[in-house]
Amino acid sequence: MNFQKQFPRIILTFFTIWTFLIGSFLIIGQDLPPNEDLSLGASVFVFRSSGRTAQKKFVSSNKTKRTKTERVVAAKKIRRQYETLAVVTTRRQRIKIAAPQVVVADLKRKTDKEASVILTGSGQYYYEQNQLNDSIAAYRDAIDLDAKNNDAKFGLSDALAALASDSLEKEKVQEARGLFNEAIELNDKNSVAQAGLGEIYDALNDNEKAIASYEKALALDNNLTGIYAPLGILYYQKNDVARADDFLSKALAADVNDATTQYFLGLVRYKQNRYEDARIAFAQAAKLDPIMPEARLSLGEALDKLDREVEAIAEFKEAVRLKPTYVDGWFNLGAVNYEKGNYEEAIAAYKESNRLKNDSGEAHANLADAYRQLKRFGEANGEYGLAAIFIKNDAELYSNWGFCLGKVRKWDSAVLRLNEAIALSADHIDYTNLGWAYYNSAQMDLKSKLPEAAKTKLLLAKTALQQALATNPNFAPANLNLGITFNDLGEFPAAIEVLKRATDARKSWLFAINELGIAYRKTNDYDNAVKQFEKAVALNDKYAIGYYNLGEAQFRRGNVKEAKKALDKLRKLDPNLAKPLDILIVGAKQTQ
Repeated sequence: MNFQKQFPRIILTFFTIWTFLIGSFLIIGQDLPPNEDLSLGASVFVFRSSGRTAQKKFVSSNKTKRTKTERVVAAKKIRRQYETLAVVTTRRQRIKIAAPQVVVADLKRKTDKEASVILTGSGQYYYEQNQLNDSIAAYRDAIDLDAKNNDAKFGLSDALAALASDSLEKEKVQEARGLFNEAIELNDKNSVAQAGLGEIYDALNDNEKAIASYEKALALDNNLTGIYAPLGILYYQKNDVARADDFLSKALAADVNDATTQYFLGLVRYKQNRYEDARIAFAQAAKLDPIMPEARLSLGEALDKLDREVEAIAEFKEAVRLKPTYVDGWFNLGAVNYEKGNYEEAIAAYKESNRLKNDSGEAHANLADAYRQLKRFGEANGEYGLAAIFIKNDAELYSNWGFCLGKVRKWDSAVLRLNEAIALSADHIDYTNLGWAYYNSAQMDLKSKLPEAAKTKLLLAKTALQQALATNPNFAPANLNLGITFNDLGEFPAAIEVLKRATDARKSWLFAINELGIAYRKTNDYDNAVKQFEKAVALNDKYAIGYYNLGEAQFRRGNVKEAKKALDKLRKLDPNLAKPLDILIVGAKQTQ
């Protein structure tokens, strides 16, 4: 008989504890922002962002210099333009071109001055046959006979510049440099030689000297429009976007069908945030040169900036089709697929990027993020570990890594990683997440029946979360996490204070409202507990645990009628959860 009298109280005590656990661990986090996560349903982790897309490589990291072939083409264009200039044409019209076989027999009967003129004609003959060494020899002989023969000097200057261009094409840079300098000594108005020096300095990455040489060439002959493009590209490399835009625009006004110039104008427009103009230029470059992978990659970047991700993906795919070893192409293909939520495709692209170049910390970190989004936490942890070999100063990396370690219940390791994040940034987000790790580690200890270890970790969670709030007192996740930590420590008045801040910050935060109701209930303030649980079910009328907590609080408040209403609603939503509340109410009736 005594046992029968006590049984309802035993049941009531059991379900009071069970209800507390339900309130602590089985909360529905349906209203969480996308950059937050509920681990074990009881504590909020805050991501700095939804991923690492900000570290994606942009077009400025792609092709920023001309290739050797493009430099040779530019040099030849400048030389052709130079040879059509009026001053050059007039000089050559004065020279009587003499075939070499005629010259030798005739020279002995001539004065030195007359012979010099004849040899000048031979030099011109050889020049026009592109027999540059013979041309140079004839011009030198002409100058030896008459040091005042300016036509011979200028002809020799042209021949030396032409031979220098050939040497440059064969990558004999120092030889070409000496020839260009000699050409300028003979004729300081030889703009093609000045432009050639520009090409040499460009090849040697001495941009300042390259610009100076090109500027001199253009000052000598402003009709040499072939100089516009290389000069514009050099200004782009110098980050002088305004001048780069001016020269590249002039270059295209002279030759709209130059793919390289279109490409670099696209880079300039991209850097000016003129993404539609950049797209047009890149598309034109890709049309003019269908096998230029850089044009496809850059076009994809411009399309991505214009929120045309599907088209961007197509361009990135084309870039890697044209160049299967294109690391930047695979990287960006991974990034834009990640942005679109195509995580499997992102993983495939990042894996290929890493296969080709395994020392990119960003690629490993981004691959880890994609694994994380698919809840493949073990693989994510492996990639974060590889990323950390190369990246030493990124708090987000260590934060995300700590989260994934927590997800596989490696809480001690998670704490270590989150402490590394704090060492790098020490802001309210990092301390909030450290509190998250300590809190959830404590729950694991409780499950393992290690109450003292759990309490130690709860106290560490409390300290970390208080540090977060010292930096940002109104940070809702930190207030929430501290509130549930106070609840677990039995510090219910303190829990109420911080949970009220959390719910003030987010009026509709179901999780926080329910937790605040639990804190009120634990202080026997059933009136306020009921208010919170009523708010919760008003926000979500399918919130089963809310109805359970509401029914239990109404019952303890002495309002059995309202408790039964909550019970009736709960039976429809979750019959299994309704049973303990039903037993609680029925058991209480039996004791009356």
